[in-house]
Amino acid sequence: MDDQWEFLLGTGMGRGFTGTWVESGDTDAVAVLLGADLASRQDCDLVTAMTHYRPMAFTERIWTGPHSDGWTHALTISGPPPVTTGLTEAGLRFLQIRTMDAYVHDLLYGDGVTTAWATQRWYGEVLADPGSMVEPYLREAGPPTNIPEAVHSGSWITEPEDHNRVCLETYLFLTGRMSGRFIDREWLGEKRSLYTVPLSAVM
Repeated sequence: MDDQWEFLLGTGMGRGFTGTWVESGDTDAVAVLLGADLASRQDCDLVTAMTHYRPMAFTERIWTGPHSDGWTHALTISGPPPVTTGLTEAGLRFLQIRTMDAYVHDLLYGDGVTTAWATQRWYGEVLADPGSMVEPYLREAGPPTNIPEAVHSGSWITEPEDHNRVCLETYLFLTGRMSGRFIDREWLGEKRSLYTVPLSAVM
């Protein structure tokens, strides 16, 4: 499998991004559920969308469109992560990956009824609730290999420096396996719709 993280880094998203995978083929409906203003729609490729890239901005923009058969993807271009309450209320399954600088947050997922987190443990180990929708894919991914020794910083023991990247690769594997499509060069080159999300939709 191609290195999805390298592809994302190549777009200039190293400061952070939020990706939301939604099990629905109705891209307009998903955009509305994420709070998008449909009147703000601009169809464009990722290079054009990235001219608005400002992870800490007060204006939220999402670049969204078809991902695979029956799945929609929304990538946050600026502002905070999209609120997923509407997806759960609509009974839709989703996964959301969020990064900021070098830090990778736990994976948020919803099974159409409730939401939960796939949490990180020591050096890339990811855990989810037994019986959850992501558990079978976590078993398929398996535990991380070639685990390095602990990093000692004074009197503290910290995670090895690759911990966040290993967790992110696991999360990207989960989203690829569940949605049936991994991020690749073709994915990055496709046109999707860029929307503004009004402030009232993220509060």
